Amino acid sequence: MSRQSKKKYMRMPEEIVEGLKQLREEFRKKFGRDPGPNDPVFFDPNAPTPRPYPFERAEAEVAAAMEAAGVAPDLIYAFVRTGMIVTEDNLGVWSKEDLAEWGAAIEEYRRKADSAERGGTT
Repeated sequence: MSRQSKKKYMRMPEEIVEGLKQLREEFRKKFGRDPGPNDPVFFDPNAPTPRPYPFERAEAEVAAAMEAAGVAPDLIYAFVRTGMIVTEDNLGVWSKEDLAEWGAAIEEYRRKADSAERGGTT
């Protein structure tokens, strides 16, 4: 059996399980049926037929929620640049390359912020 064909199972926190159940119920209310295997889990509630929630809108909403929660601006910037939210709790799920990309985004933010403080343009 190849490494790629091995199945991995992960226990989901109860909050995630409940969130998925709520999404399924919202899907039923919106479209009048259970979601099928080809339907998106995260769907656009404004669309007349099931289609994925627009990534750009989701990204903007997450960034706004992070800001409202008081997350440091460099971490929000890194999220927008990489699509990742790296925490102590999930460090083990990211590759070295992912973490390097995350770190580079934080450094990029800090360079831009330092330059802006000194009156620079970058």
